[in-house]
Amino acid sequence: MAGSEPPTLVLVHGAWHGAWAWDPVVPPLNAAGVRTHAVRLPGVNRAPGRHDLRGHVEFLRAELARLPGPLALCAHSYGGAVTTEAADGNAAVTTLIYLSAFLLEMGESCVDANQPAPVPPDPSLAPVAEGDYLHVPEAAAHHMFYGDCPAEEAKAAAARLTPEHVGTVGAPVTRAAWHAIPSTYIVCARDQALTPEAQRRMARRATWRAEMDTAHSPMLSRPHKLATLLAEAARRTERDA
Repeated sequence: MAGSEPPTLVLVHGAWHGAWAWDPVVPPLNAAGVRTHAVRLPGVNRAPGRHDLRGHVEFLRAELARLPGPLALCAHSYGGAVTTEAADGNAAVTTLIYLSAFLLEMGESCVDANQPAPVPPDPSLAPVAEGDYLHVPEAAAHHMFYGDCPAEEAKAAAARLTPEHVGTVGAPVTRAAWHAIPSTYIVCARDQALTPEAQRRMARRATWRAEMDTAHSPMLSRPHKLATLLAEAARRTERDA
């Protein structure tokens, strides 16, 4: 992209999280000359709008439409499903980055893709269903998301998690932007939420691939290392393929 304007890196969080999850990685990205815009998807105690996948896709499409291009999109975990559909047909998006995220094919859901399904060592380390929402207790959050984070940081992050509607991870995407937009997949090799096997299978669909020896949330556990990878990935285009 020599001689052209560098893209704004749009950061899309995963289920139960919010834009706050990206806070540690934003300063090193900015120091590397990367503009960032962290999205807060609709949900309980989050942005207004529908709480299911369709609502998240509509929200992200509207958010992207109001941002000046060029844009690079980085999605974490469930945010990959939202991004996969919402970025389709958007000419301002130059590249997609999937961070331990759901790079889905049309008709596929997060539940479909996360196979073999991760089995926690104890039932208490799994999400809990309450009505139409799934909650993640603190112990489950530490196991699933923050296994390599400092204890106090993991505790603080777990306290900020919000309920996620059941109409998110079980719903299939109807479009797949990665067919037309070049993409990078970053595998988290010690992940307990989205299995490394499932990640590597989805990563084969991406244009470029990388791995980090981390659990599910390197934006919290390894923000400077992740910022380096994201800054490189954000500047890639189809000309680099």
